[in-house]
Amino acid sequence: MLLPIVIAFTLSYFLGAIPFSYLIAKKVRNIDVRTAGEGNVGARNVWHTVGKKHGIFAALLDAGKGLAAFGTGKILGLDFPWIWFCGLGVVLGHSFPVFLKGRGGKGVACAFGFLLGMQPIVILMASVLLLLVYLTFKNFHVALAISMASIPVFWKVFMKRSWKELGFLAAFLILLGLKRLIDEPYMKKIKQTSEW
Repeated sequence: MLLPIVIAFTLSYFLGAIPFSYLIAKKVRNIDVRTAGEGNVGARNVWHTVGKKHGIFAALLDAGKGLAAFGTGKILGLDFPWIWFCGLGVVLGHSFPVFLKGRGGKGVACAFGFLLGMQPIVILMASVLLLLVYLTFKNFHVALAISMASIPVFWKVFMKRSWKELGFLAAFLILLGLKRLIDEPYMKKIKQTSEW
């Protein structure tokens, strides 16, 4: 079992490491998103620095990476709990891509894509909630926080999954929060520089 897990994790990491947001911004506007906008190599920064349609395109590609990582695990015969290594790999790849010397994005879209493979109904419900909260409060961070917090609730209440599986899900979501904390000082510095 160890070899398929290592292969799946490695392939998932390199899937995640494909820097679609960086490539789109470079191609369309010759912008390095690591030093523009909020300094994040993600779809939201592409939305703000390049344009809405390119931001949406980047988000879809990033989510596709997560879904492809899930598919990779399934092809290699992984199931719970080993399939979570694919989710870990793709998020780490997106967040710390070898192609950009470890400077990546937050991994939210990748995570959503992976979780979409795991529980599509849950992620569709969380996505609808995100949209409704955003349209109500016009604040993406609030909408995202509420949407992410709803995932474990939907996972347990509607899918009736085990507490053990819920623990893996919680650890996965906490990983995303830790990446945000790591990025915060750097992103503030980029913002101050651009404002100056």
